Amino acid sequence: MLFSEKIKQLRLSSGKLQKDLAKAIGVDIPAYSRYEHGERRPKREQVLRLARIFKTDPDELVAAWLADEAYSRIAHDKMASRAADLLQEMLTGKESQAQEAAPKPETAVPAERRDMISRMGRSVMPHLEVGDAATVMRRIEDASIDCIVTTPPYWRRRSQGTESITATTADEFINELLQTMAQAWRVLKPQGSLWLNMGDDTTDGFVQGIPWRVVLAMMDQQDWQLVNEVVWNKTTTSPQGSQDHLRKVHECLFHLVKSDDFYYNDEELRHTYALIVRNDGKSRKGSTKVKERYLQPENMHGMIPGDVWTIGVQRSGIAHYCVAPDTLYRLPMVATCPRGGIVLDPYCGTGTACKIAYELNLRSIGIDINPAYIKQARTSIEQKPLSLF
Repeated sequence: MLFSEKIKQLRLSSGKLQKDLAKAIGVDIPAYSRYEHGERRPKREQVLRLARIFKTDPDELVAAWLADEAYSRIAHDKMASRAADLLQEMLTGKESQAQEAAPKPETAVPAERRDMISRMGRSVMPHLEVGDAATVMRRIEDASIDCIVTTPPYWRRRSQGTESITATTADEFINELLQTMAQAWRVLKPQGSLWLNMGDDTTDGFVQGIPWRVVLAMMDQQDWQLVNEVVWNKTTTSPQGSQDHLRKVHECLFHLVKSDDFYYNDEELRHTYALIVRNDGKSRKGSTKVKERYLQPENMHGMIPGDVWTIGVQRSGIAHYCVAPDTLYRLPMVATCPRGGIVLDPYCGTGTACKIAYELNLRSIGIDINPAYIKQARTSIEQKPLSLF
């Protein structure tokens, strides 16, 4: 029985109303209703509260909750049966009966050791890997990454056949991305930060809300906590000829963490932001400057950035490909990656995140499924002398 069906059955047996249970676990009625319909999952502490209210075995209810999570992740994948066998093997230390009976294919790949960080050593030269993000990340040790900064592929925006996520529907895209975010949770240190940049898609004239659907699922299903939603005002975009909706000129950059004890260096952030603003002002010398009013006082290190960043898009020599602007990745790194830390970009493209990490004297890992992108990233970074920003 699925967890959603279980709690509905327990509620009906107890004679309680949805509104009573919603109030007891601290959510509104629509949110609780979505738990019973399997559209969202409550947090573990809420499951324990429900067990107390229903006077049922808390271990049994939590087990149903965990099983439901595993089922929702693999049920519609063609490798679900194989994944179930491996899961049983990992949990029991024994091969399942079905696996023992089935012949093992000669091409079976043994589980890879999680030793990528130890093999990297102390060099700040970026470690670049070709492969699927979630698969390569399985080789990274638990709780070993300080900062993840990444821009996943845009759903349906690119069709060159070299994207890490090839989903045909929005739901499939979200589920595939959530698999990578589950690995991100595992490899990120408790004090670490994830910065997730995502653009949205319009289908038949209607916005799909994919960035927020992904982030809400991460919060509900994986226990991520959202610190900030940064609006990236791109200033320049491709021409859009629609006459029934506004032009898209922004994307979202989400700052997510695992706990409230995350690393944050606001002094370095202020200092770097001040340098960027100063350099931007010099590059626009002679142009009309617009003075902004701030309610927040400056300190000796300057103004802390707001949650709207105006940064122009950087073009590349690759057709239909835009490079993430340096500033979009530099500010997150100086704010949330400590000295000597490790940066990860699981969808690194041509290596902007790794390039900036290198400039900041930080170790980094870049992953991309396209070998041409990795080759370009490796060439451009190796040719760049190390300098501290």
